[in-house]
Amino acid sequence: MSTAARDAPVLGSAAKLLSCILPDDGTEHLLLLWLRDQQGVTRANSVYCRGHSILREATARPGKLPEPSLVRVVTIVVEAGEADALFDRIYRQANIHRPGGGSLIMTPLTCATPFVLPVGVANEPGADQE
Repeated sequence: MSTAARDAPVLGSAAKLLSCILPDDGTEHLLLLWLRDQQGVTRANSVYCRGHSILREATARPGKLPEPSLVRVVTIVVEAGEADALFDRIYRQANIHRPGGGSLIMTPLTCATPFVLPVGVANEPGADQE
């Protein structure tokens, strides 16, 4: 068996889902670039949504919702054995410790199928722009 085949993740192996709620200030873009280029993560997603009282305290008049703020939700699927270490690195890389920096949650997944790009596939045009 080749080294690459032996080291490849097992299909349907135990995995964890890391979910970040980040401010809409470019942090998620930098995090996704770092995950891809420095950590080799290929199973990540980012969406924007409205958040109430997620990144900052919100006040509202009685009977009214507070004004929502735009946030980014980044989800990352990672092998279970690597999840704790990546969790700590993401916490530092995304500056979640700062006031209004967001939150990070780790939950188990029953299984996940790895997605491996073929060797030599170039990034999409503009993917490296910050």
